[in-house]
Amino acid sequence: MTAARLLCLTLGSAAVSACVASKQDVLLLQTDLKAMRAEYAYRDSTRRVQFDSVIRTMVILNDSLRGLKGEIASFQGNVLGDLFKVRDGLIEIRSLTGQSQSRITELRAELEQRNSQSAPATVPPTTTPPTSPSTAPVTSPAATPTTSVKPADSSTSPAMSAPATGAPGPNQLYTMALDQLRRGSTSAARAGFTDFLAQYPQHERAGDAQYYIAETLERDTKALDAEAAYLSVYTRFPRSEKAPTAMFKRSALLRTQGKADKAREVLDLLVKTYPRSDEADLARERLRSTSP
Repeated sequence: MTAARLLCLTLGSAAVSACVASKQDVLLLQTDLKAMRAEYAYRDSTRRVQFDSVIRTMVILNDSLRGLKGEIASFQGNVLGDLFKVRDGLIEIRSLTGQSQSRITELRAELEQRNSQSAPATVPPTTTPPTSPSTAPVTSPAATPTTSVKPADSSTSPAMSAPATGAPGPNQLYTMALDQLRRGSTSAARAGFTDFLAQYPQHERAGDAQYYIAETLERDTKALDAEAAYLSVYTRFPRSEKAPTAMFKRSALLRTQGKADKAREVLDLLVKTYPRSDEADLARERLRSTSP
């Protein structure tokens, strides 16, 4: 009996101690869990604060980017507006320059016409060498002196051997051909410009004359001849104001003939040779719109 009681007491004390130990472990575990939860909560709050800070920074950056985009767009618009104004000014200047040159040509033509009308086309008087008294023939007082005027030889007369004073000068010839073109007489205008080039190939208006020859051919639906004539404008007269226009028109004619690659080559050459011309801007747009 005594041994049994001792065994029971031992087991009971062990159970009590085990229960006490289990409660302590549970309390420790709960404390650790609370600490971990607090730590995680702190970390989450810190991360949330950092995340909120990042979001606020991104919002500020987005607002700044939007503001910069608006400023850039406004700046680009202002620059484009200024460029268009400059371009319009250059076009106006070129137009005024062309009008001034046309007016100068007309004034020169009028001056040449007046000079040709005012110049006397008279035959210079013939002179006879003086005779000495000893060799002068003696005539009777009753005799009536007769003089015979020898007609001037057309092959030796100075007035006839020089160019006719009534012939039109270069500016007058150019103006007359241009007037024919304005009236729609393409054949007469082409003949006048061809005559002008034949007589004055180095004249300052020679390039313009070649251009108008090409234009008359194009109006007469002679596409091949017009294309060749436009080619002559910028190959023979590369400094002419009509050279870039001739290149652009030749490209258009080549395109109508089904020569798209050749037309693009001419446009590329136009952009490289005359990059600041209005025709170069048109060529760039045409190249972008027809890019393969």
